[in-house]
Amino acid sequence: MFGTIREKLQSVVQEGLTASLRGLSTNESNIVSINNDECLVNFDAGADLLHKYQTEWNQLHLLAEDNSHKAEEVSELIGVLHHQMNKQWKQMDIMTSCLKSVPTLVNNIENAIKDMDCIQKLIINVEHQLLKLEDIVEEQELQEQMLNERFQLAVYRGKKLKELEETSNILEAEHIEKVEELEKKINIKLKERQEIFNQVFQQDMRQYIISGIIPVMKNNSGRDEVSLEDIEIEDDTEALNELLNS
Repeated sequence: MFGTIREKLQSVVQEGLTASLRGLSTNESNIVSINNDECLVNFDAGADLLHKYQTEWNQLHLLAEDNSHKAEEVSELIGVLHHQMNKQWKQMDIMTSCLKSVPTLVNNIENAIKDMDCIQKLIINVEHQLLKLEDIVEEQELQEQMLNERFQLAVYRGKKLKELEETSNILEAEHIEKVEELEKKINIKLKERQEIFNQVFQQDMRQYIISGIIPVMKNNSGRDEVSLEDIEIEDDTEALNELLNS
């Protein structure tokens, strides 16, 4: 825009200068013609006017250049302002679009708040469920520990029962061995007693055959005399059975 103004000023100045020069040339031609007619030539005629116009033209030229530089500066400033205005306009567009999206943003925030409330409720529910899960886990661990203790107790009981059975078998074997030894001793004593009784009975029979009288047995401990007829051998083995079963 300022370039066109500068070109117009230059064209106007040049047209003015050319018109003034044309006027001077016509005046000089008239003066020359008059002087020729009068045979009087003034070569200094119009020099001041020409100097004046040259000075004004130089001033106008300097002013035109100054205006051109100022116009360039103004053009640069206008370009900067234009750039800033475009930037601000874009920012305004962005702000306008943002302002248009404010209701949607508000709705999204409200929905987010509702979602956060739901999430908070879910978190509280999850915390309660976790507490219940911890209780269940503790109970399960307690049951597992109880089962483990019961298993160990059963193993210990089986071990002790096995040891008891072994001990019982050992004691039973010792008892059987002692009973067998006792039975052997009793049988030996019974056999010895039976042999003694048989010997006495044989002697009594021989004495009876010889004398016809049954001899009377004498007790050295001062007890009453007992005859062979009074001696009875008991076949009752109940006491022996009780001793063996004890």
